Amino acid sequence: MPKHILSMNDLSAEEVMWIIKRALEFKASRKFPKSLKGKFIVTAFFEPSTRTKLSFQKAILSLGGKFLDFTPNLSSLQKGETELDTLLTLEAMDVDGFVIRVRKNGLPMYFAKHLSVPVINGGDGNNQHPTQAILDLTTMYEHFGRLDLKVAIVGDIVHSRVARSLTEGVLKFGGEVRMCGPVGFVPEHFEGVSVITHDLGEAIHDVDVVYALRIQKERLEKHFDDVEEFFRKYQINERTIKMAPEHAVLMHPGPFNRNVEVSDGIVYSERSLILMQVKNGLYSRMSILEKAVASVENIRSLQETLV
Repeated sequence: MPKHILSMNDLSAEEVMWIIKRALEFKASRKFPKSLKGKFIVTAFFEPSTRTKLSFQKAILSLGGKFLDFTPNLSSLQKGETELDTLLTLEAMDVDGFVIRVRKNGLPMYFAKHLSVPVINGGDGNNQHPTQAILDLTTMYEHFGRLDLKVAIVGDIVHSRVARSLTEGVLKFGGEVRMCGPVGFVPEHFEGVSVITHDLGEAIHDVDVVYALRIQKERLEKHFDDVEEFFRKYQINERTIKMAPEHAVLMHPGPFNRNVEVSDGIVYSERSLILMQVKNGLYSRMSILEKAVASVENIRSLQETLV
């Protein structure tokens, strides 16, 4: 059976920790195993992406595999072919796996039921983004050496697949998640979340991680007569970061809007792990690809394959 990675619920805490430690071994290594040698992976992104798509493509190449980059607007989808029929056609070309991003919730799960090779969810609607959550957990583990952390997610949580996957990931390791944002941007209830608040100070006063989410300017203008009110209350900047403990770090999944949810002065400051997240995205996705696609023989010994 293929090892699909569709949501954080598809992985146990033990499996996630294996992926994290494998990713950090890749990061510390100067030579990578060719565990995807002879494998062809399709990167099928029906929604725009920079970080996720390119890091997966580099991860495939780094492990000795090859990728086929499917471009929807230049495909037979323009002639009326369905997305599933397109993927089945590509599978018939003897590919070994798919990395898929789509706008509609649940489509990767639907595709996985019809495909016989592994499907990795690169993000579906506002539902799941498991590989982002794993790279975030990898970054937290690398920085703190543990994952039983207090994490405050701030911003547009209602529309965020990142928030859902990250919350599920943090809770797997006994961490605490808080959610904060304006009215209309945070859920009334989220299973396992300890605090849901509109008060930034309440959310971040004793956390380890302040995790900011992108907020679309159109949504801000729709909800606020005075957008400056959002900046005063919710922007993570030199003033508001002081509400958190000195050891607390800033994270953001990208892309970010400078001087909207995060200020210029804090985005690449000493407290920011944003570029570390991008770097760890490559190594985490290498590890995820091994978990989903590589044969057991190719990954039997971490010590033997990494130099």
